[in-house]
Amino acid sequence: LQVSFVSYKKLTIEGVVVNSGEVTLLENIRLSEDVEELAEVVVTAEAIKTTEEAILTVKRKSANVLDGVSSANFRKIGDSDAAAAVKRVPGVSIEGGKYVYVRGLGDRYTKSILNGVDIPGLDPDRNTLQMDIFPTNVIDNIIVLKSFTSDLPADFVGGLVNIDLKDFPEEKVVKVSASLGYNPNMHFNKDYLTYEGGSTDFLGFDDGTRDIPTKGISDVPQFAEIVGSNGARRQQYLDILNGFNPTLDAMREQSFMNYGLGLSMGNQVAAGNSTIGYNFALTYKNDTEYYEDAIYGRYGQDQLDASETELERREYQKGDYGVNNVLLGGLAGLALKNDLAKYRLNILHLQNGESKAGKFDYVNSDQGANFEAVQSNLEYSQRSLTNILLNGTHVNSAGDWEIDWKLSPTLSKINDPDIRFTRIRTDNSNPSIGTESGLPERIWRTLEEYNAVGKVDLTKRYELFGEDAKLKFGSSYTYKNRDYNIESFQIIPFNVEVTMNPDDLFKEENLYPNLDGNDGTRYEPTFIPINPNDYNSNISNAGVYVSNEMSLTEKLKTIVGVRVESYQQYYTGQNQTGAIVLDNEKVLDDLDFFP
Repeated sequence: LQVSFVSYKKLTIEGVVVNSGEVTLLENIRLSEDVEELAEVVVTAEAIKTTEEAILTVKRKSANVLDGVSSANFRKIGDSDAAAAVKRVPGVSIEGGKYVYVRGLGDRYTKSILNGVDIPGLDPDRNTLQMDIFPTNVIDNIIVLKSFTSDLPADFVGGLVNIDLKDFPEEKVVKVSASLGYNPNMHFNKDYLTYEGGSTDFLGFDDGTRDIPTKGISDVPQFAEIVGSNGARRQQYLDILNGFNPTLDAMREQSFMNYGLGLSMGNQVAAGNSTIGYNFALTYKNDTEYYEDAIYGRYGQDQLDASETELERREYQKGDYGVNNVLLGGLAGLALKNDLAKYRLNILHLQNGESKAGKFDYVNSDQGANFEAVQSNLEYSQRSLTNILLNGTHVNSAGDWEIDWKLSPTLSKINDPDIRFTRIRTDNSNPSIGTESGLPERIWRTLEEYNAVGKVDLTKRYELFGEDAKLKFGSSYTYKNRDYNIESFQIIPFNVEVTMNPDDLFKEENLYPNLDGNDGTRYEPTFIPINPNDYNSNISNAGVYVSNEMSLTEKLKTIVGVRVESYQQYYTGQNQTGAIVLDNEKVLDDLDFFP
């Protein structure tokens, strides 16, 4: 019989006799302690940053005021994108399901970065990034920094949101996820509003169905120049007119429920004196929303009576609209580490497409206009972001010096192809379209931004007054180039019989010149001859910093540092009248110190 227990010597009892049907009792069995001297064992591992405990440790030791949320929290709560996850951070709120507000300050005062470096936004009117485009299965953690230190970029006030992507898995992992979501008011609803798009809408991008009919034409013909003409310009105008998608009205059909799929896998393998790690992740989400009796209003103050404090209603619209949002994302990462260095390469691509359709009853009472109308909106927006990160971290054998460098180019695009807006007046049950109610519009908007970042940080650990201290210094350089353009068309149904169906405007028999004389539906490009919404701009931002973190006493930590940034911006474009034309002219040139 053998008796054993951890940290005690094993005891062997021989000659034990067991008879059938009897009990053999062994008394006073004692184990003696086992003490062994082991050789020194050194265990090294990278700090795990994917748990709530890790975030709390980072928070406690950080020189910044910060908070955050980890991937462990994503899985526990079920957040599917970064916007849903980051709103759980204290002091952070999300506006419009996309934009981060830190401590109540709008996105103008908040900055978003990826893996510690700048990335371009997806909206020309916002400073922060649209957070809903990041699926949580590619994220390690999200950290929100609420105070400034000199190693951070200086262009934020409210907060800095850093999204860290997965890099080095600690163990082999394969995860497959599937999700379904159901809202009885939104899903399997036969009144859901939509419109026919392209065959690739379910992948988050348009297949060309919504392409602008003037694509490839630099000199777009206008109606005035083709009246009475039979030349090539007239034929070009008619080809463009017939190239507009004839659908202007939303249709009702049964909606489907939300669903999503996810796959992630990673592992690390030994390769001589080094370790190689890899990460792959794919995610797909398809969400549908439907809202009934949604109300939008515009209110203003009477400018002629300064004593009037009540706002008066200028516009009021109430109706239904449906939204279908698709997100497709992929991450591939490769990492290598040894005793003194770590390298990683991450490639991320995100694709998002959102389709909207709505029908509203509209009332205008602005400055005596006073009319009622029915309004139809059809919209599509596709966004994409492609980011590459090459990162290296090196330490010396003594462990008191560390160098961290990063190179990261990013390409982001947003394209709003063929936004369609139609408003038909219903006064006296006589449908009409006019300039007072607003002519139907077709709008194409594009934004493309390229961003390249280089960054290096050096850290020296030493002792000062018997306490640990840290000297940190480094530099960064960011280059951004943005192309932006809006091209819009007014649709003019000249002497066309208007019905309550907007699609009738583009019936073949109603298009110019199929009616008498100059009658018929035609277009007017509003971006000709001057387009103030067509511009190119680029910036270069170079920064250097030095910072020292020290403990003057056991209970008092002091961080002293300064950052210097040089910022230059160049602009190509013109104003509304064409009186101001800039051709790659320097419009900002600043050198600032940030202590």
